[in-house]
Amino acid sequence: MINLVSVSIMERTLSHHLTALSAAYASAMGVSLATLSERAAGDWRFFQQVAAGTLNFRIRSYDRAITWFSANWPEGGEWPADVPRPAISVAEASADE
Repeated sequence: MINLVSVSIMERTLSHHLTALSAAYASAMGVSLATLSERAAGDWRFFQQVAAGTLNFRIRSYDRAITWFSANWPEGGEWPADVPRPAISVAEASADE
């Protein structure tokens, strides 16, 4: 049986990661969340809905987004300290550009 409290904590944690990354990236690059959402997730509403708590996303969507951020993070930009940064392969990086 799945522990619903653990699921809820994980959802909040992953949502926080995406919200922190999207805010930091958008600020560093001077782009709107809608533009960033389209680039990183293919849906202009994605990060706004994550931040508002109105989107239930799949782990695959999280993995794609966080991999995209890691591959496209701005030079000199500070990755949020409380978000683990994934190591990405060259193949992943070129596939997500």
